[in-house]
Amino acid sequence: MEGSDLFGALNAMPKGAIHHIHTTAANPIDAYLHLTYDDRVYFSARENLFKVYPKHEGVADGYVKCTDLRQYYRSVDEFDKMLMEEILLTAA
Repeated sequence: MEGSDLFGALNAMPKGAIHHIHTTAANPIDAYLHLTYDDRVYFSARENLFKVYPKHEGVADGYVKCTDLRQYYRSVDEFDKMLMEEILLTAA
């Protein structure tokens, strides 16, 4: 099944296309953003995904700690804004 064209197409869709959540049941965006200050949370700009590596082992290629990524931006606010756009699926 994982090798099928249909699986590939569905897997390539942004999460907003295959999942949804009622905003009344969701955490506030600030709660998710707060999690990215934990050094076990990694982000891949290529895949637009977050992953948690509790022991920092087996980190997939392209994933970098969010705490490390912040240093490459002009400001923490700029980085946090980018992450919020990724989480909310509003990035251009």
